[in-house]
Amino acid sequence: MGYTPEPASMKSLILDNGSFAIKCGYADSSESVRVIPNSVVRTKRTKRIYIGDQIDVSTDLSGLYYRSPFERGYLVHWDAELAIWDRTFTVLGCTPSETSLFLSEPVFNFRQIQRATDEIVFEEYQFAAMARAPATRFAVANAGNLIYGSGPDPECILVVDVGHAFSYVVPYHNSRQISAGVRRVDVGGRILTNYLKETVSFRYWDMMDETYIMNAVKERCCFVSQDFRQDLEATRGCIGQRKGNNSLGLEYVLPDFMHSKQGFIKDHGGEAEKQMTDKQLLPLCNERFAIPEALFHPSDIGLEQGGLHQAVVQAVNACPEDLRAVLLANIVLVGGGAGLSGLQQRLQCEVQAMVPHTVRITVPDDPATWAWRGGCALAEQDDLASQWQITRDQYQEMGVDRVIAHHNMFV
Repeated sequence: MGYTPEPASMKSLILDNGSFAIKCGYADSSESVRVIPNSVVRTKRTKRIYIGDQIDVSTDLSGLYYRSPFERGYLVHWDAELAIWDRTFTVLGCTPSETSLFLSEPVFNFRQIQRATDEIVFEEYQFAAMARAPATRFAVANAGNLIYGSGPDPECILVVDVGHAFSYVVPYHNSRQISAGVRRVDVGGRILTNYLKETVSFRYWDMMDETYIMNAVKERCCFVSQDFRQDLEATRGCIGQRKGNNSLGLEYVLPDFMHSKQGFIKDHGGEAEKQMTDKQLLPLCNERFAIPEALFHPSDIGLEQGGLHQAVVQAVNACPEDLRAVLLANIVLVGGGAGLSGLQQRLQCEVQAMVPHTVRITVPDDPATWAWRGGCALAEQDDLASQWQITRDQYQEMGVDRVIAHHNMFV
């Protein structure tokens, strides 16, 4: 199959199309990643519709109704996604006919979704070329610099992607996915946010309609306990800081949508806190670490499956024996959920207790955008890109089924 070289003026657009947020930007400006919410939002009071990053300019953020293009981690609502992509490409100033697209997709994406994706990319938007792969494949690129500080990518890498819908554990050997070792835990950021909403609504304030606010509370206040039983005992009788002076308790100042849009931890609000005269406080104590514990014990929320640490061990044991020690030494923890404080240390401790080999887990500075940065690294590998990408002319010549088969070869 021949490849038509890219014109000198053609730019490579990296689009990490996550179910919670789109991480996007051009490969030649690897520090200018844009994070755009992958949802269409309607406000409860004014009924106004916001698409993607338009929500950033709204001050009416109470009781938002979200419509996501994704269900259970897979892209199924194309009418919503097209509206968000239209907005995204406008923000980026993208001209598809002069752009090469590197697009991420879920692990083990359905063939029907891949077919629809290719048709929309080439026929609806008419991109000049496209390469499509799971976000975990993007995350593998440039892993040598992440794990060792410099040098080539390791032969074996285990990617743990704590995403919005699910958490995936995906082993790679020579940049090829070991499909037999892929494992999924049905706990991600969305479930943790919903779990937090239910918990605080039962104990304190009714926050069931406040997804936007509670997601901010989760990101700023929650952490992964290193000793759950000890921390639980330490917080006995604690409700925020209203009872005693427990070091794990805090109070979150809910937003008034005038001085603050998301709220803040009490005594850490800066100028906004000084301006707010009537503060509504949400006390938090054991909720801070009990919510993320679902990553290690999904049975806490009614899911009959093992936790993230068990999925890692199962994934490694499903790989050839001579690769297992190297995989355990080269674990890369990415995704929006990887930013939870204490997750790296807890996961490493739990996995180490179950295996005879040395476990080493590395987390990027910004794990939510690491897959996008890996896509930038892939786009800069001219030899690989020339083999991987399909041009629009080739798509029309080959047909959808052959294009899908071609992309699956590079996973």
